[in-house]
Amino acid sequence: MNINIILPYKENYSEKLAGAVSLLVSEVKKKSKFKKKIKIYGSLNLKKPLSKNYIACDLSGKPFYYLFGKTNYYLNTIKKKISKKISIIEIHNRPQAVYFFLKNNNYNRIVLYFHNDPLTLRGSKYVYQRIYLLKNVNKIIFVSEWTKRQFFKDLPIKDSERCSIIYPGSTFSKKITKKKNNIVFAGKLNESKGYNIFSNVISEILKRNKSWTCDIVGDDPRPYEKLNNPQICYHGWLPYEKTMKIFEKSKIAVIPSTWEEPLGRTAIEAASRGCVSIISKRGGLVETNRHGLFLNYITKGELFNNLSKIINSPSLINFYSKKTLQEFKHSIFKTIKEIDIIYKKLL
Repeated sequence: MNINIILPYKENYSEKLAGAVSLLVSEVKKKSKFKKKIKIYGSLNLKKPLSKNYIACDLSGKPFYYLFGKTNYYLNTIKKKISKKISIIEIHNRPQAVYFFLKNNNYNRIVLYFHNDPLTLRGSKYVYQRIYLLKNVNKIIFVSEWTKRQFFKDLPIKDSERCSIIYPGSTFSKKITKKKNNIVFAGKLNESKGYNIFSNVISEILKRNKSWTCDIVGDDPRPYEKLNNPQICYHGWLPYEKTMKIFEKSKIAVIPSTWEEPLGRTAIEAASRGCVSIISKRGGLVETNRHGLFLNYITKGELFNNLSKIINSPSLINFYSKKTLQEFKHSIFKTIKEIDIIYKKLL
């Protein structure tokens, strides 16, 4: 029995542009006890996918999908490639795909993974849709308690044995490496991620603290202000390992998201390398780090005060850094173990 993992249509399963879904799936593929059974389906032809057994269902040059819709054409292409034997079909972040596979392959075991707010996704926005999913999907996995609460909002029940919370984990440092006076911001450089607030604060912080520097990892298709400051280095998007190296050398990470983050993988990665993390209280972000410094208000003044406080207190940096690592709870090995238990039951 195979495990067929279906990526969202636009997900880029490549080293440099991999998002949270791709990074989790690649770790599962590399570390799961069932890795030989796993096949991964995506829409893009890639020269260097993140792992083996990536199967491209490329739609470029196929104008017929406009007659049926991109998603349906994509799912039909995958259906033709999946063995007709009983298998697990694991759908990431696209509840609408559940309806397609239940209609066309109702003998399969269906796993649905929510990485985003279910109330914003086609196929799970409405109460009747979520009740249908609960009745027909073998396992529903949420990346955070917050995401699960959103799913059960307005439902007559608040939990089900078919549902589990599995946090996307990270490898982690067993001890704090020698760190530099460096602040890191990683993510899309837009207002949702709080980049506009961060960019308005960081120049003044660095002006007052000449021994400190800043790394900014990420980009955005929309226009954004790029600061001209010799203490700031813009990297654009980097491969995962290079980003982790930056966290490893940095004392502070800032994650000031203004939208309801379903979880916040960046916050977990920063914690895994012992960064003192300044985090907004949005969505599932509060679940990422027991010893983060949480912003009561996402404002320039609040962020400035928190950064100033921690920079001017080496003992606080030491304390929070050690505590963060000692009580880091989102190990990738725990994540894989929990996923393997589900696979074993379904297989």
